[in-house]
Amino acid sequence: MSFKQELTWRNLDLQYQASAAFQIARYATGFTYENIPDDVVHHAKRSLLDGIGCAIGGLAAPGLAACLSVVDHLGGAPESTVIGSGRKTNAMNATLVNCFAMRFLEYNDVGGGNHNQEAIPALLAMSERDGKSGKDFLAAMILSYEVGARVIQAVPGASAGWDKHGWSTDARGGINMPAAIGLLMGLSETHIAHAIAISASRGVPLGILDADREENSMAKNLRFGFIAREAILSCMLAQQGMTGPLMVIEGDGGFKGGILRGEMDLQALVDFTGWRMCDTRHKRLCANGSTQGHVHATIAIVIENDLKPSDIESVLVRAGAREARHTTALPKKFPRNAETADHSAYYANAFAIKHRNFGPNSADPIHFTDPDIVDLIERISVVNDPELPPRGREGISEVRTKDGRKFVKRCNALVEPMTDSELENKFNEMALKVMEDSRARAIIDVIWSFETARSVNPLMELLTFPARSS
Repeated sequence: MSFKQELTWRNLDLQYQASAAFQIARYATGFTYENIPDDVVHHAKRSLLDGIGCAIGGLAAPGLAACLSVVDHLGGAPESTVIGSGRKTNAMNATLVNCFAMRFLEYNDVGGGNHNQEAIPALLAMSERDGKSGKDFLAAMILSYEVGARVIQAVPGASAGWDKHGWSTDARGGINMPAAIGLLMGLSETHIAHAIAISASRGVPLGILDADREENSMAKNLRFGFIAREAILSCMLAQQGMTGPLMVIEGDGGFKGGILRGEMDLQALVDFTGWRMCDTRHKRLCANGSTQGHVHATIAIVIENDLKPSDIESVLVRAGAREARHTTALPKKFPRNAETADHSAYYANAFAIKHRNFGPNSADPIHFTDPDIVDLIERISVVNDPELPPRGREGISEVRTKDGRKFVKRCNALVEPMTDSELENKFNEMALKVMEDSRARAIIDVIWSFETARSVNPLMELLTFPARSS
């Protein structure tokens, strides 16, 4: 080997080891449960409980039957459990189905870069497959939130930066999921770096899956699920020696240049100080995050003044720019599926006026043609208020009644964290529809003490109740 050849190769290796993918891999391999503060672990268990509840609530999703049918057709080694039915399939298939169910109600947490609860199905599936403990799972889960948050925060304008270029923030899954799965699998730093390179180079979902001016579809619920499923495959391939483009983030045609047109702060991406898990918030309504504020305001007005649909003359909603743009286009005004209903400012407020909530029942198609709700939609207007944060959770509801009264309320949702007790009540809201109280209580207890679990199997057994969910 010539001197120049050896020098070139050595410099390439040094460049790769300094890449963002390698730095994240290095962070992952040094990530241990013992180094995680207790409050961070508790935040993770809160999101685990909330996510499991969302998955149970999603068992009523119309599209779930298609997922289960395909899984039955594909078969696969009985490695991991499908929530509800208890079917056993391989970890990749279980991830896809359970992610679909968890995403359906739009009840997911806001943290880890967006709705990072969708990392949970893949990590449970791999923990079950490989016999990992509760501590192993929690460490991997927290790692996914930590890396996921940094991927999004590295883009100016955070999630708005991704929207601008036409991509979904779920693209972070190509980076944070191989890191977390690789940690569970015990992969080396080099193998995790290549898994990130493989996964991130092919896992960027289009923004049309949750676009401003389009009707949403069932495939929206698979956005992160597909990426998580492929992240498992990427880790398995890397473990066997498959290589990927290690400059996938900062290299020519990579994330920074090819996807984000250069708008990515690599220093912020690999700043591993602090804990992002603790920033996670949980929804009280089954609605798009920026919809929460004004719907909370409408509910408060209706309850405080005992208003009924027949009392309403008009409703004016004032929202931030993203909300006014994202949930008000004609395809979303009169929703005909749950995926669009939870992204319709019109439907959410109309339902809230009649039912004084916007919970899991709002996804039932029977409400889409309810004459009261359809009439209320016609009385609702949504405008952008430039004084509100463009992508914030604040909203203003102005309700006028037929007898001339006017009520105005402003709410800022997701600022105040839900208490543990509130999260338990939210879980029961969904769980008690398909299981007895004793099973729901057992699931809650297992999750609150998950760091003591020698495996995830007891939890997965509790999440099997085919008589009520198949």
